Amino acid sequence: MSRTGESDRPSGLDQGHSPTRPAAVDFVAAILVFGGLFGMTQLFVGDFVITGSLPAKGPILGIAAILYGASIGLGLLIRTGRAWLPALNLAGLFALVYFVALGHTVALLLGIVHGAATVMLFRSRGWFEAVARWRQPMGVASSLARGPGDQSPTGSSKRPSSRRPSGRR
Repeated sequence: MSRTGESDRPSGLDQGHSPTRPAAVDFVAAILVFGGLFGMTQLFVGDFVITGSLPAKGPILGIAAILYGASIGLGLLIRTGRAWLPALNLAGLFALVYFVALGHTVALLLGIVHGAATVMLFRSRGWFEAVARWRQPMGVASSLARGPGDQSPTGSSKRPSSRRPSGRR
């Protein structure tokens, strides 16, 4: 608690509720889910934006299906405050891969949107950390805030001495 009587915790945590989800997280989730669904439809229809004019063969199709499925799953997970780093990496990967297929207008648009999603996820990192703190039990959260070497509530570290007893006096 601060001197003014307000809690030092982020907004939304005072009442025992989870932190308020930023609109950017919902937008990124929509991008990842839509991008995954759009990619899956490409696999079924046969129009491959990522590979451009190259014919997609078995291994590429399998990897693409896994990545599109991961995009859908991570899009749903980040709305709950989980999987921030995998979603950040996948959005960045899609941005790079789509920029390689610049011959298609759709690929350029998807590359820009996934690049923006990467930036938005990076800027929303504080919310993901606040949700992780909110999920922790109070005792675990306070001990994690002090650090692994701190044993006392005052924050002073009591570590054993590195000198060995010599036995001589």
